[in-house]
Amino acid sequence: MIDEHHRRRPTTLGRHDLATLAGGVALLVSPFLQWVRRGPGNTLSGREMIDAIVALGDALPGLSAARLAVAWYLVPASGAVLFIAVGLGRGKRAAAGLALGVTALVFVGFVRLAGVADLGPGPWLAAAGALLAAATTLQSMVRR
Repeated sequence: MIDEHHRRRPTTLGRHDLATLAGGVALLVSPFLQWVRRGPGNTLSGREMIDAIVALGDALPGLSAARLAVAWYLVPASGAVLFIAVGLGRGKRAAAGLALGVTALVFVGFVRLAGVADLGPGPWLAAAGALLAAATTLQSMVRR
């Protein structure tokens, strides 16, 4: 029999957790948006573009398709990790740091690939989501 002292109480999400989840949603949605606004691949979603880049293989000089593809798929995966961390109630800083690092790496890769002016809404949404998650976890640390 479980006594009152050991009974698990339901927890509520605070505003920092909700903001972290919003960052995770942005990271999860970004693959379905356009990642390049003009030029080759501008009609493709981010997921379709990465598949096309991988199909080209080594035809892109100075850009390892395999590295970019792996890093790009880590962007939405890091959004999912944020959801798990908020649900568990721990590891939010590490998850937000992972999201920020991976998203920054992919963002720079796409800037090198297409240029800042030709980026579509996908990388911008991913960057905003990663920054939101990182900022809210840092702010929650400062407020303690």
